[in-house]
Amino acid sequence: MSKELSSEQNASVGMTVGMIEVLLLQPFNYAKNMTQQQRKISLNPMVMYRGVASNCLNMGSCTMIQFAVGGELKNYVAGGDPNKVLSLPEEMACGVVAGSTSALVGSPLELVMIQQQRKGGNAAVRIKNILENPVHVGRGF
Repeated sequence: MSKELSSEQNASVGMTVGMIEVLLLQPFNYAKNMTQQQRKISLNPMVMYRGVASNCLNMGSCTMIQFAVGGELKNYVAGGDPNKVLSLPEEMACGVVAGSTSALVGSPLELVMIQQQRKGGNAAVRIKNILENPVHVGRGF
């Protein structure tokens, strides 16, 4: 996130790097989830990459929000001066607020991805199953 970039530029960079991260780390994320659930790990890419679209949407939107919100906050804290160097506490505060904001979007999407990995099916089916019992929506947080 940069205070020198516009919100749109920060958002574009965030979405792009978030999706690249997912595509590279999906097999590890899958293995972690299967290990936590004490399930067998498959080396079949069609299984390992189940839920990758939800995960791309999740991480892409999360980093997009983090970059856009963080850039705006940094610009606000700097008083609009692109040359002002923020202190470490200012940088950290902007990062915490940006990360907390992105969690509101990312947590439910992470739940959809994990449910796809566990049970298969497309995102629409998993979302429908989660929404059938409103208590399940809270599991994403």
